[in-house]
Amino acid sequence: MGSVRAMVLAPVMALSFLGLSGCTFGPPTAAPETSASPSSSPSATIQGRQSTPTATPTATPTSRPTPAPPAPIDPGHGGGTGGSGRPTPQPTSNPDPAPSPTPTPTPTPTIPPACPTSNTPPADPVLAFGSIAQYSPVPLAQGRDCTGFRAYLSTGLPQYDSQSYEFFGHLVGDDGSINAIALMSQGNSVIPGLQVPLLTIEESGLIFNRLDQNSGPAFGGIDGLADITVPTSITYQPWSIHVEQQNHGEPPQTVDMRVVSGSIGAVGAIYELTVSVDTGIYQSGVSEPTSLTIRARDTTGIIQWGYGPNGFFPLWMFDGMPLPASGGPIATTDQRTRIMNDYGGDIGSYLAATGDPMTGQGSHYYSMPLVEVESWSIQIGSTYAGGGTGGVLFFDNLTETYNDSATYIVSNGYAWTEFSVQLPDTDQGMLIAVTGQQDVGNLYYAMLGGAGSSQSGNGTLQPTANWPQGAIHITPDPTSTWTSPHSCYVYELSYAVKLDASASRPAADLVFNATAQDQELNALGRAVYEGLFSYSGTLDGNAVSGYAWGEIQGRPPAGHPTPPNC
Repeated sequence: MGSVRAMVLAPVMALSFLGLSGCTFGPPTAAPETSASPSSSPSATIQGRQSTPTATPTATPTSRPTPAPPAPIDPGHGGGTGGSGRPTPQPTSNPDPAPSPTPTPTPTPTIPPACPTSNTPPADPVLAFGSIAQYSPVPLAQGRDCTGFRAYLSTGLPQYDSQSYEFFGHLVGDDGSINAIALMSQGNSVIPGLQVPLLTIEESGLIFNRLDQNSGPAFGGIDGLADITVPTSITYQPWSIHVEQQNHGEPPQTVDMRVVSGSIGAVGAIYELTVSVDTGIYQSGVSEPTSLTIRARDTTGIIQWGYGPNGFFPLWMFDGMPLPASGGPIATTDQRTRIMNDYGGDIGSYLAATGDPMTGQGSHYYSMPLVEVESWSIQIGSTYAGGGTGGVLFFDNLTETYNDSATYIVSNGYAWTEFSVQLPDTDQGMLIAVTGQQDVGNLYYAMLGGAGSSQSGNGTLQPTANWPQGAIHITPDPTSTWTSPHSCYVYELSYAVKLDASASRPAADLVFNATAQDQELNALGRAVYEGLFSYSGTLDGNAVSGYAWGEIQGRPPAGHPTPPNC
């Protein structure tokens, strides 16, 4: 996701997600092998995280079954009727004509072939992956090749203010229930803006929400100083992140994400996610041990949403006016006028033409939009709470840094509305969002990628479509407002999105609706709506429907009401 995410996983902890990831590999043909267990090679501690090189055989993943067609929707919505668009064969005057041949279907776009990689990490120094998030036409270690990119996903990067790994989406229960899920591990610098902090705060946790109960999300997690109060490790091959916390006299709490077949970012790679943490419903006063296990398989590989070989993803534009910071005005350059007037609202064209680094104005951002769940189960307290064999997850990896101007922006009313959209029937994903702050105005982005994407030098997929600023229209439905009884914040829970077509971009006409009312979290006193949305509409004239993960910033209440009397 390309926007700042925030959620609380413990009463004293806030988790910042900067908006919804690795090499892309070709269509699998054979059954996967199980990767070898991590070797006993020594770990090298890197500023609070460990990067442990191990060797494992390369696995060939299985092929994906053909997905079921989407549920039908009104074909008139958005003007499209679906279908291939080919003309219907016309009858001839022959009284006994031969049967007309069946039109040849339009070929389904495919994912580029496998990108070679090494099982031995390249041993790049940490700063080979950059020291601050910015645009550059020069490849860093992660932009060089597949091996370098996998090393980037497997290395602790304390020079960045935040480094996060996130799985989120929905789980389908054997009983037909739809459950929202988010799992993440994030390392944050102790002092934002300090380029090489000595210590990293690790924050990991879980959100689980059975939506048909509409009782709100259960959430909880771990936080503390990495490798001091919270042992944390990250390994290269097979890729694994392990975070744990042991309180005296209590069972350990753990968060694990790992590849058990294939390699991170490879199409067909299988992931196991296991969590054991205390969770509770916000303001309920009740916390219970929760254990979750998920096994899932990637079907697309990793999309590099940002620009340049290193995937820089901007989140706001300056207009040249100084920022009124408490330590004195912070000078800015006028990017907005040039982007809008000279480059038609296309930030990518502006960056390629000018080389403006837009330092600190975004993140390096990668996603696997379609990680298909093969099995899952969850136990809350002493009770089996659910399980099944269906669902789809979205994976995000982000690194970000804050200079003085960025720190001012994100600390003074920065807000976002974002949808991470899954299109499993076409092997694609989308990002659609608007971010903004009163001193810099709004920035819109909408991108599409997956099947049909080209492959960049480091093996990641490039978006197949990228809409400019003026072609993106995100409109909340004023009749869909919901007032949270927990915070008194007000949210719109339905949005219409229109994306204008051009010669290189399809049109989209979509409506997003929250799948349950109560999906609000509270991050250190700031409420945020984070959860599952359904969508339907048209994309390129074809009917589409499915699920998206939404993040919505609500409006604080007028006056000072006391929940639940809002």
